Amino acid sequence: MNTSISYHFRGFCLLVLLAILAPYTHAQRHVDQKQMLYADQIYEANIATVQLRPISDPFGLPILRFGGADQLRLDFDDLSPDFTNYGYTLIHCTHDWQPSDLLKAEYLEGLQDYYIENYEFSLNTYIPYTHYWLTIPNNTIKISKSGNYVLVVYKNNNPEDVVLTRRFMVYENVVTVTADVIRATRLEERDTHQQLNFTLTHIGYDIPNPFFDLYVNVVQNGRWDNARIDIKPKFIKNQQIDYNFEGENTFYGGNEFRNFDTKQLTELTLNTRKTVLDSNYTVYLVPEMPRLATRYSFNEDINGRFVIRRLNSTTPETEADYAWFDFYLASDPIEEGDVYVFGQLSDWRISPRFKLQYDPQTKAYRGKILLKQGYYNYQYVVVNEATQLADETQIEGSHWETSNEYTILVYHREIGIRYDRLIGINKFMQRPVQR
Repeated sequence: MNTSISYHFRGFCLLVLLAILAPYTHAQRHVDQKQMLYADQIYEANIATVQLRPISDPFGLPILRFGGADQLRLDFDDLSPDFTNYGYTLIHCTHDWQPSDLLKAEYLEGLQDYYIENYEFSLNTYIPYTHYWLTIPNNTIKISKSGNYVLVVYKNNNPEDVVLTRRFMVYENVVTVTADVIRATRLEERDTHQQLNFTLTHIGYDIPNPFFDLYVNVVQNGRWDNARIDIKPKFIKNQQIDYNFEGENTFYGGNEFRNFDTKQLTELTLNTRKTVLDSNYTVYLVPEMPRLATRYSFNEDINGRFVIRRLNSTTPETEADYAWFDFYLASDPIEEGDVYVFGQLSDWRISPRFKLQYDPQTKAYRGKILLKQGYYNYQYVVVNEATQLADETQIEGSHWETSNEYTILVYHREIGIRYDRLIGINKFMQRPVQR
């Protein structure tokens, strides 16, 4: 963008943008307090592109080793050219993401709340924004317990005025988890499901009652909406605990994620067909079709995540522009529910911002979604009004061969302690084998 574009024009674009986003604010604000604090969610229409990831791994899940040197970095944008005073705190949670019984002083060292010091204004973008970031733990707030945590960002020195929340985990390397992904063994799931078999070894660490004191969660591709929570052991032998099941440990294999790349908005890039510049950019993605009836085909992806980038930019965090992305899914009307765009770009949640509307003239589901320049993975899901669950199989299909990332999280509530220690993890990406 030419620097001659006036600040007043940028301000006018901002007012138009906020007017378009206004209908989402009411829905996001009326969320119950429990969900608001303990799940990945955005609560203000002007907050966008939230990412929490290890500094050492831009595609990694928000997991830290207790006492290790790595940090997590939180990035987000405020679609406003002005500075806002944001603060943050951490909340310790149980294995199933409820607030633990610990006081903040019992799991945080240093201060319990602090303000976000790092911010920069966008540079030469048609849609102005302010970029904020922080790292945890840091010299101000340190973590003294393992387990599940929620990072809470609020504004105007008011902890009740929450703008976003993000889950992360801190683990101790106490037990060893070995795992394997295979084709599901149950006949009715052979073509569509993957089975995760794993064993926990706890040499030198006493677990008196694994059936009551041990909690195991399994997460696929960083999604919590379809996670297996509180899996119980199948067999116990010496210092090994076996979790090889038929059924409890199976997941839909799904399909490889769709993608597009907009590292350059002035030229057509991966899976884009047209770009229009008016007061801001509109990117028209290539028309797409359901994949329910297609055979499995391997495609390298990043398992539903996204990365912000702009060609020839060293600081895409502030130089990448926002654009309206026009999604186009050619399909007959789907009676089972509504169609949404789904992935890390939607926080793995069902959000009104990502809902598509059926257009009978083009016989397609259409919708424009505001996103930042970058490389994105996503899928189309069908959401039943009664269950509000995301079902990707109706549009994307499901194959046992699909490459997915799995994370096994092992929690232990020891006798005499008041929280769930996260005593071991195994995170791996693996294509399943046929057995």
